[in-house]
Formats: sequence, C-alpha cells, structure tokens
Amino acid sequence: MSATHPSEARLEAVLQAALYLLGARQDQMLTIEEWTDLARAVATCQERKTADYLTDHDLEDIAERYALEWDEATDGALPNLDEE
Repeated sequence: MSATHPSEARLEAVLQAALYLLGARQDQMLTIEEWTDLARAVATCQERKTADYLTDHDLEDIAERYALEWDEATDGALPNLDEE
C-alpha cells in the first residue's frame, strides 16, 4: 500500500511536533510555529480545534504578528483585534 493511513499521518504529525518540542526545550526556546504545530497535531488526534490548546495571548499574537497558515474551519477562530 502506497497511501498513508489517516491514523498513521496523525501519529506522524504528533511525533514531528513532539520532536520539535523536545528540540526547543533542549535549546531553551520554543517558537510560536512549533507550539502551534504541537497544538494542531494534538487537536487533530483529539478531534478538536487548534485554538483549544493555545492561550488567548498566543491567538492574539498569531492574529496580529505572525503569518501562520491558519484555517478557521479546522484550527478555530482567531480573535478579531479590530473590535478593541
């Protein structure tokens, strides 16, 4: 079989995110991209939204500062900073 099974793809995403987290801890730093990748992988496995695993501060940073690929349908809503 050449096609990857969906659960294998999810496991690979969690493993890759965990490796990023371990590397970041070793370097004593963690980027918002790495943190978001980990949240996205866990959310996928738990059938939840990425935003469920991020803080309000993280979501505000993503909305105003970072050009991360973000899909509200799967990742959840980002805060609307124009309303403040």
